[in-house]
Amino acid sequence: MKRITLIVLFLIQSTIFANDIKLENAYVKFTSSSNSMVYFTIKNASNTEKKLVQVTSNVAERVELFTMKPTDSGTKMVPVLEISIAKNSYVHLTPKGYHIMLFGIKSPLSLKSSIPFRLVFSDGSDLLINIPVESSQPNRDSISKSIPQSPTQDKNAIEETDTDSEHDHAEHVGHENHNRADMLAPAGLMNPHIHEPGKWMIDYRYMGMKMWGLQSGKEGQSDLATLYFPYSDPTVQMPSGSLITNSPISTTIPILTPNIYNYMSVPTQMVMEMNMISAMTSISDRWMIMFMVPSVTNKMTMLSSNFDRAPMSSAGIGDVSFSTAYRLIKSEQHNFFTGLGVSLPTGSIDERDNMPMMGKQKVPYNMQPGVGTYSLLPQASYKGSINRISWGAQTQASLRVGKNENNYRYGNRYEISGWVSYLIHETVSLSVRVAKQRWLNLQGLDASLDPKMDPQNDPFRQGGMRSDLLFGVNFLVISGLLQGTRFGFEYGRPFHQNLNGPQLGTRELINLFATFTF
Repeated sequence: MKRITLIVLFLIQSTIFANDIKLENAYVKFTSSSNSMVYFTIKNASNTEKKLVQVTSNVAERVELFTMKPTDSGTKMVPVLEISIAKNSYVHLTPKGYHIMLFGIKSPLSLKSSIPFRLVFSDGSDLLINIPVESSQPNRDSISKSIPQSPTQDKNAIEETDTDSEHDHAEHVGHENHNRADMLAPAGLMNPHIHEPGKWMIDYRYMGMKMWGLQSGKEGQSDLATLYFPYSDPTVQMPSGSLITNSPISTTIPILTPNIYNYMSVPTQMVMEMNMISAMTSISDRWMIMFMVPSVTNKMTMLSSNFDRAPMSSAGIGDVSFSTAYRLIKSEQHNFFTGLGVSLPTGSIDERDNMPMMGKQKVPYNMQPGVGTYSLLPQASYKGSINRISWGAQTQASLRVGKNENNYRYGNRYEISGWVSYLIHETVSLSVRVAKQRWLNLQGLDASLDPKMDPQNDPFRQGGMRSDLLFGVNFLVISGLLQGTRFGFEYGRPFHQNLNGPQLGTRELINLFATFTF
């Protein structure tokens, strides 16, 4: 009995709702493209506001709500989370305003055929309706007469419904996500993407890393233990024992003993900061190019064996890079890029500063703004999205070419990241990212850096690997003077480190970005 009562109440509610919400002049735009649009006039005859929050249909992979917004560079299609219909009013879905996009149509549209749709509203109610496929708006001549002007309707709405020389939204393949906060990857990554050809994007990024606490392998070690624990240099060994070959007890083979030493100073904490300005543009719907200039600042505190603490710093322009990316896969939900770049040896490798007990000396390898060699920068990245969720992965490497003028070469560096983002609103998205990187020891040796003075001067104590967990937020400005500006923040910490130490362990990561397209 209870089940019958619920069914009856549901049917009564559905009937009442069907009388409250009506669609007029609805049609699916006929096209041969994989995208199309749905237009109609939706009337709300009830005394409460209705909000259309979702439209579903099996005709396409994705069905989403959009509107058109004017910008300094022209009108752009912007996704929306809902379409509000005021009480006793109506809203036109037109080419110049709100409309419904069909992305990834599964089979070619047939003119005059009928397609079932389900409209879902914020109060949990829905409306099932079949919408015909037409090449132009039905009843165009009578629409302005059949619907009285609503006080809440925009004064240009009638004119918009009469204009079907519409902006061709069907050609917006891959651009529907451009007006979402999660179009770009989290702040710690510069993933390639395609924007409108002929436009330039200026990108500013800050990457900061705080380091403290010495670590060797997976274990930490104290500053004093590192200073007073004896180390050996396997590259320098001293012979001991007899070299007499005519001994009556046969030949005595000399024994090689390692060269034992103690460090004169060790680092206790360090802040590495990089500010980057990039300019990028798309030269087609598949190719993009980018130019980047970094500025590097390093600050370190050193502890000497006589217990003095002293600051040390270096700063300068880093290695300028050029890169290009090509979009191999282009679909409604998936994009896959591959790319290659080259960095130029524009950063200094001869910076000097005062060091404890040694006066003004060349700063260690990891304090230099540049690497001194050309580097190849291969990259591959993937990004997918569906409704409010987007995800991606990126792998990249820095492959050093030859030795620099100081007779050493930085070790290659390999990085991989994966992330998931959730779009709270078209202007805000949250992300979580996991990143892993590995960097190798140096090859060669700078003769002016004594490896027995400071572990940072030892080319065999430079490598390691690290895994990080980061949380971020991206923002998109959709109106006002800064319309189109994007900015974001990311904060993280390592959850695993294995260092060829003693080295300072990384403890905090901070990434910021801001972009503007013109």
